[in-house]
Amino acid sequence: MEADAESADAVAELFSRYGYGQGVAIEYPVRQDPDGEDAEIDPTGPLLVRAYLPVDEAGQAILARLREGLWHLGQLGAVGELRVRELAEQDWAEAWKQHFTVTRIGRRIVIRPSWLEYQAGPNDIVIHLDPGMAFGTGLHPTTRHCLEWLEELPLAGARVLDAGAGSGILSIAAVRLGAASVDAVELDPVAVEVLRENLVRNQVAHQARVIPGDVQAVILPGAEYELVLANIIARVLIEAGERLVEAARPGGLLVLSGIIEPYEAAVRERYEELGARLVDRRVDGDWVTLLYEKPERR
Repeated sequence: MEADAESADAVAELFSRYGYGQGVAIEYPVRQDPDGEDAEIDPTGPLLVRAYLPVDEAGQAILARLREGLWHLGQLGAVGELRVRELAEQDWAEAWKQHFTVTRIGRRIVIRPSWLEYQAGPNDIVIHLDPGMAFGTGLHPTTRHCLEWLEELPLAGARVLDAGAGSGILSIAAVRLGAASVDAVELDPVAVEVLRENLVRNQVAHQARVIPGDVQAVILPGAEYELVLANIIARVLIEAGERLVEAARPGGLLVLSGIIEPYEAAVRERYEELGARLVDRRVDGDWVTLLYEKPERR
């Protein structure tokens, strides 16, 4: 459904409570050159918020609750009409292709959909991506922030944890930028398959290990990473905070993304309570990404 910028965050939060795998896709209106370069958000257009529900009795009950919640939100802001249509799984996977183009992010990273051609420049790091039914195309501000930081952070020889790896875009970029190894953790079994395929497609499967499951359960105590990437949502970042900070080695870094601005304070309070030190933050509209450092042992 469409919503204005002020209402989209509230709609996304509502959808995240009920959507399949808590997944929500927010599509910003984008102006972009025909060759896929110089993408920028069009601030004049409405945002499109999507979520997926199971087609069963539970799905119908969830849909009723969504309609009720959206009615209340509509009293407070510009919320469009809820549009519902049934998709076969293959249709869902194919639907991405209508809106996903070759995109340059930062200085060197180029996201190339697997079905499009691109002539790489001498310094380009090209990521061949098919998001399928997993989230993570590089167009969303939270993913862009993570990719931009990956270009800047010291990755040579680093061990990286990618919590909520989705399509694998961050795991692939980390390896291509010099990381020695990546543990890519993903809870959604559908996304896990897309993740595996993208790692193979980009010839990094030997350096990026797929770990299905909840990051709080599957990362063993004692595992330490130079960099922890967590592009999830604020609630999960808070719930998994202790485990994510434990996973970073002393002196290691954590990139926390997927945070809607009203929830930034709660995320910061949790991680600072756990001893992490805020190094930097990036903001794009209402989306915030935080860079933390875990102090060295005394």
